[in-house]
This record gives sequence, structure tokens and C-alpha cells, in this order.
Amino acid sequence: MLSSFAVPVEPEDKEKELLALARLVTYARDSAKTLNVEGVQYCLELALASLLKEAEDCGGKRAHLTNELLTRPSLGRC
Repeated sequence: MLSSFAVPVEPEDKEKELLALARLVTYARDSAKTLNVEGVQYCLELALASLLKEAEDCGGKRAHLTNELLTRPSLGRC
């Protein structure tokens, strides 16, 4: 049986984690766009917008830069 536990997250770490998730979702969104699966792409865009809002709410110094992720193509492509 799996057990879950909560680890306290510092505000600086929370922003880093949110930005890491945003990069992951950006990659998935770009892949969905390439595969022409519009419903998936739309849902990932909603998830990305939510992550960016959370990052901005953290009040981090880099939060204003996160909006670039909405338009930036994935860095994982060759």
C-alpha cells in the first residue's frame, strides 16, 4: 500500500517547483500542438496559466518572467 506524506516547502522552493512544472507542461503542450490534439492542448494551456498565476502569487522576483512560457516553444525539441 502506498502512503503519502506532505513535506513542508519553503516559498523560494515553491516558486522553483511551480516553474519546473510550468516547463514540463509547456513541453507537453507543444507536443500536443505537434500531434494536433486540440483538446489536450487546450487543457494544458489552462494548466499552464494556472501554474503561472500560482508562481506570480508567490511574489517571487522571477514571476514576471514566467509569462514567456505561454509563448515559448519547448526547449526539449531538437
